[in-house]
Amino acid sequence: MSCVSFRLDCICGEFILVIDKNLNALPRRQTDGAVIIRCQDTPDAKARIFKLNATPKDPILVERQGGHEKQYRFHCPRCALPVAYQSTPPPVKSGPYLYVLKGALSQIQGQVPADAFEDEKLLSENSMT
Repeated sequence: MSCVSFRLDCICGEFILVIDKNLNALPRRQTDGAVIIRCQDTPDAKARIFKLNATPKDPILVERQGGHEKQYRFHCPRCALPVAYQSTPPPVKSGPYLYVLKGALSQIQGQVPADAFEDEKLLSENSMT
């Protein structure tokens, strides 16, 4: 039995995540495009195997359509960039899912991911009209 793992780094080069499946193959949230990582087994699905190297920070309240969402964020230990969040207080895996923020991690150390600035591009295009 072979164990394939995928290493992901922050854009500053710090190691952040190792996981048993490519993030591109995992589902994304419709609300913000974050990658969904299952943390706990259910009768229908197994949890992903992963290790997160990030610092927990105070929760924030995010405005969503129809209400608010409390996010317990995890930041890069080197540059403090937010890289992931969950809906439950730390530690990691205390809730059913961990969400990796869109554009926060790269498979190539020191390289900015292609989707890192997608939202800014949309904002600048909308502000020109």
